[in-house]
Amino acid sequence: MGQKSMSAKETDQSLSLQEGLLILVSPDGRAIEVRDGDVVGRTVVGREALDIHEEISRRHAQFVRNEGAWFVIDLNSSNGTFLDGKRVPPRERIPLRNGQQIKISPVFLATLRMKETAVEEAALQPHHDGAGQQLPNRKTMVILFADLKGSVDFFQEKGTIVAQKWILNLYRLLASIISRHHGEHLKNIGDAVLAVFDDPHEAARASLEMQADLRKHNSKADNMGQYYLRIGMNMGPVILENRDVFGNAVNIASRVQAVAPPEHIYITQRLYDEVKDDKEMQFRFIGHEQLKGVKEKTPIYEIVCGWE
Repeated sequence: MGQKSMSAKETDQSLSLQEGLLILVSPDGRAIEVRDGDVVGRTVVGREALDIHEEISRRHAQFVRNEGAWFVIDLNSSNGTFLDGKRVPPRERIPLRNGQQIKISPVFLATLRMKETAVEEAALQPHHDGAGQQLPNRKTMVILFADLKGSVDFFQEKGTIVAQKWILNLYRLLASIISRHHGEHLKNIGDAVLAVFDDPHEAARASLEMQADLRKHNSKADNMGQYYLRIGMNMGPVILENRDVFGNAVNIASRVQAVAPPEHIYITQRLYDEVKDDKEMQFRFIGHEQLKGVKEKTPIYEIVCGWE
């Protein structure tokens, strides 16, 4: 008997799984997803992360993929594109390697992550390629950033050894709360904590518990031993892999955290819509905030802590 032919839908899906995805991941959690032929710059792909940097050209560099290999082409940008510290010659196709450090001008540093991925938004669950290799896990999650205020002063006042013990104690406390609410503590970025949750209600309750526990701690600690957290949360599609998370939803969560005052919890409209009917919580509309790197103003809500 002849080989069974694939339907049009199956053929499209088979082709989509062969698409390549290149992710530029910065140390502060910003991520730019790039596909074959994309141009990166302040007005094109990656503009949400890059348009705050005037040093970066509007159309800075192009990324292309040929026979499974990735290449970068600097589009004669004003301040150059750099690979592992070496400037890329303009208009030349330069090969890329997974894990290389790339700079889009001297101001945006990122690590290159090369992935095979599905291009369909419906393919949010883990799947495997023909060789049995698991592809990136794309799903909708809540992203939580918690940033500590005043750590620089504490390090200068107390010294590195004492300060490290102080901040590690905070990390242990927050990791315990995250675990109790079925979240995952992914990593620490400087003195900030990054966590993800599948359940938006658990994420909201975890953030409230963090602030409540720290307020209790602060009531007994001296001024230099107190912790003051800014918490920002967003909900959206992300790529979760190897205890790290990528995508624009992560960038937005980081920006929301940056505008939150210490001891406060700010969230986006998407997350608010998921938890607003929870009778155990109170919310306040903050307003439309101009988040760094986001052109349009973003509606921001606050989860009101119990002592307010």
